[in-house]
Amino acid sequence: MPAGSCPRRGQALLLTVLSMPVVFGTLGLAIDLGWGYSLQRMTQSAADSAALGAASKALQDLGQNATAQCGQNVQCQALGPCPSSGNLSSGCLYARQNGVTQSGMNGRQSLQVAAQAGAGLDGSNVPGLSYWVQAVASQQSPQLFSAVLGNRNLNVTAKATAAMFPVSVNASMYLLNRSSDCFVSALQIGVVCGEDFLSAIGAKVNAPGGIYMSSSNSSSTPLPNVAAATILGSAQVSAPFTDIMGPGGINALGISAWSASPKNGFQDGEGFRDPMRGKGQPPAPAGLPDVPVPGGVITGNLLGGTKLLAPGNYYATLPGLGTPSGLPITIAGSVTFSDGASNPCGGFCNYVFYGGLVTASLSSVTFSPGRYVFAGAQPVSGGPGIGLTAGVNSKLQDGTPLDGGTITQNTDAGEIFIFTDTNYSGLKLPQAIQNSGLSFPQVTAGVQGGLGYTATLHGLNASSANLPAELKPFAPVLFWQDQANTTLKYSSNGALDLSCGSVCANVLQIPGSQQMILEASQSGGKAGVNFLGTIYAPRGAWITVLGLLPGDTIAGPAQFIAGALQMAINTQLDLKPLPNPMNRMAVSLIQ
Repeated sequence: MPAGSCPRRGQALLLTVLSMPVVFGTLGLAIDLGWGYSLQRMTQSAADSAALGAASKALQDLGQNATAQCGQNVQCQALGPCPSSGNLSSGCLYARQNGVTQSGMNGRQSLQVAAQAGAGLDGSNVPGLSYWVQAVASQQSPQLFSAVLGNRNLNVTAKATAAMFPVSVNASMYLLNRSSDCFVSALQIGVVCGEDFLSAIGAKVNAPGGIYMSSSNSSSTPLPNVAAATILGSAQVSAPFTDIMGPGGINALGISAWSASPKNGFQDGEGFRDPMRGKGQPPAPAGLPDVPVPGGVITGNLLGGTKLLAPGNYYATLPGLGTPSGLPITIAGSVTFSDGASNPCGGFCNYVFYGGLVTASLSSVTFSPGRYVFAGAQPVSGGPGIGLTAGVNSKLQDGTPLDGGTITQNTDAGEIFIFTDTNYSGLKLPQAIQNSGLSFPQVTAGVQGGLGYTATLHGLNASSANLPAELKPFAPVLFWQDQANTTLKYSSNGALDLSCGSVCANVLQIPGSQQMILEASQSGGKAGVNFLGTIYAPRGAWITVLGLLPGDTIAGPAQFIAGALQMAINTQLDLKPLPNPMNRMAVSLIQ
């Protein structure tokens, strides 16, 4: 053996033994870093789920219409342990599902929550913040191999904050029908299923806020199948985006054009769901006096001035008998729905019409700010009666005139027109109608007009102090179709009834009453119908825009929410963005 070899071997062994703690320590550090990253993710997931779960449960309990108030409808507390019940407790259960509990892992875990209604959250830039929940989760874990280097414990802490806040509903159109939802198309002459939009020859739509369509029907040209949308001939649609759920597509026939190519492939989400869900329905007015109308005819002023019609429950009676006739109320001449005060009805009037309302030719009807309920009508030729009809060259208006032919934002409380029947929740029928045996079933919603009629109407204005608090969640709705006027069943909170395993069916008393008709017109080369507000028809219902002359137009800052929309030949929708769109309360992580 060469001299000196044994000492070298001894040195190598000594170096190896001395380096082992460093090697294993480094290896342990790498393992513990990986474990620490995993532990951090788990802890953060627990904090996120606790905050989001607690805030979401609060919104679920509140609904879309209530305001969060500490100790009344939501829990509030400084940062501390999870309570045993309530929405904060629900959030803590979500954290438990993600592996973190109060004093879990033999006391090595901690979970604390804080909550407050309104302001009080440092660093929050959320406009309209209504309620927030903050969760802080922490875990202590013994180190494994890296303990060799003196790192005996790993402490991990994660914080998350979820907030409840208003989100604007900004799109110009939300077309809600799914592939299984059907409607009767006068343009295609038959029942079509899964078609959200149908535009005939020469029809034009300007939708600057964009369009959402919920049908997943794919395109097919020629037409063995029905697509999510079909535009025919020279029809045109102008929108910055058109988002279609799933594989839904467009059939564009002839020289039709869509300004920005529609896109599909989107999963079910906010844009494809009813923005009104969870709000319930606009409450009916209460405490109104009964106003029987002999012969069903109200004659207004014919030679200037206007006749005032005070708030009340209006119904037609047989002349000389006082017995309800079931006929619509017909107005001739100039009338104003008002109590005559300088600030009519304290800024908001209430009216109910049994049997519908008809304005005769050349009449002028002014609607003061208020709630106008069209509570059913007698069937016509087996079909639904009509809620609101405007005669030839008649005028429907409110207190805010056009400015140079353009509709502008109103400063008063605005109007809401509710189309329903006598079964509407909270509606109190006049005793005479209850004793008459007459039926006032579902009506065709909207407004049907004769040649040359005009309309200038403004929806509810949430910024007005005169708007009743119970109606503020529905601003800026102008036309509301009862959610009972559709073949899909809605629950009392305004959401689709899913108790059948899927959407439950609703049997209509009068088939066809799920259609809303909006008559377009023109005046002096401009739009004759000017609306500011939201036009609402539930999923399963549809809106038909009609016109009598080429170029008949509905214009203004308006929004359409409906199951489907069909445009007649040469009609136009010239929409503009709403100045004050509706808000929905939403929950999201913000920190």
